[in-house]
Amino acid sequence: MNMTIQGARVVDVRASLPRHKTLRYGRRKLTDIRSAAMHHSATLSGSPEAFARYHVSTNGWPGIAYHFVIQKDGVIYWCNDPETISYHVGNSNRHALGICLVGDFRTQQPTAAQLDAANCLIQHMQLQIPTMKQVLGHQEYPGYASKNCPAFPMGTFRTNYSQFLQKAVGKVDEPKQIPVAISLNGTLLAVTGFLQDGVSMLPVRAVANAAGGKVEWIEQTKDVLVNGKDLNEKLILGSAYAPAREIAAALFLQAEWDGKTQTVKLRGCVTE
Repeated sequence: MNMTIQGARVVDVRASLPRHKTLRYGRRKLTDIRSAAMHHSATLSGSPEAFARYHVSTNGWPGIAYHFVIQKDGVIYWCNDPETISYHVGNSNRHALGICLVGDFRTQQPTAAQLDAANCLIQHMQLQIPTMKQVLGHQEYPGYASKNCPAFPMGTFRTNYSQFLQKAVGKVDEPKQIPVAISLNGTLLAVTGFLQDGVSMLPVRAVANAAGGKVEWIEQTKDVLVNGKDLNEKLILGSAYAPAREIAAALFLQAEWDGKTQTVKLRGCVTE
């Protein structure tokens, strides 16, 4: 990945930071990343090395939690590959890129150099990772409402530094994909999906409701869960579509493609 950012200095420390002897973070695709998660270190000072030692030695984590650390002078330290699923926002880790500004912003203010560097970094990463359409504070993620992090006004940050990220997520033109029918245990459903790039995409809520599955929408991260499982969904005109095999697996169903009738056939036990 290109990490030459105009107007910012980036120092690559990925290979030099302390790592756990045996544990390793998981990996993801860049397209899994949907948001930049802003943190403060909650320390008056610090360094990527110090944070990494604490996360490994005290927390027992595979490595430093953050993908990037920004010092008060605005220098950006590159700590993890973006594909690394590090530990910083709990159940949202898979979809979030962790950015930490050094400082305790409960009693301090981030420097102008830090905020400018964060802006440059986010703009650069958004160009590298087009799916990263949001910037959220740690406390804006599910389960962290009581955590005062990053302890500076995220609304102000988004207005002043990241307006380009405040796009309407998922509002795209009506797709011109090939429509496909959907059957469940031999009965055609009233809804249809579509075929795109060889993948059958099905309407998540309609299919899950027909099969008795539980659907959850996480507003903060724009995630759809079916029976607690996260899907690689696509939002189209307010409705979520996901690959047929992902939906089937979450609903404990088998999926079969009938090319002659352009139908996705789902079979299995349906919960009432």
